[in-house]
Amino acid sequence: MLLNTPIGKLMTEDVIVIDAHDQLRDIVSTFNNHGIRHAPVVQSGRLVGMLSWIDLKKLPVSDVDGIMTSNGKIVASELMTREPVSVQTDDTLEELAEIFTENEFHAVPVLEGSRIVGIVSTTDVIKYFLYNAQ
Repeated sequence: MLLNTPIGKLMTEDVIVIDAHDQLRDIVSTFNNHGIRHAPVVQSGRLVGMLSWIDLKKLPVSDVDGIMTSNGKIVASELMTREPVSVQTDDTLEELAEIFTENEFHAVPVLEGSRIVGIVSTTDVIKYFLYNAQ
């Protein structure tokens, strides 16, 4: 049954992470350069938050414009969602679906123990069902 599928089978493994001390202009560049909409935030290699385009869009335009052209000091730790929900590689698709339906976010970091090994989004879930439902 598809709902029993481990998250490790549908996650994106090449996860791009943001350091908690990265400045906004660098974060925007990372998102643009890698074509991502969500990224785990780490500090000393440990997951401390989650950042999305939606978080960045909440900033006043003047803040974004000013930081993109100056030496702004807003950093990821000020913008991120702290203590993000995460899943383990062996958690099931059913457990992930429950997380997504009970919350307003669209991506979660995937861990093996405390190490980030991937990210899984609602798009990953939709693609998995699209290509595996028969």
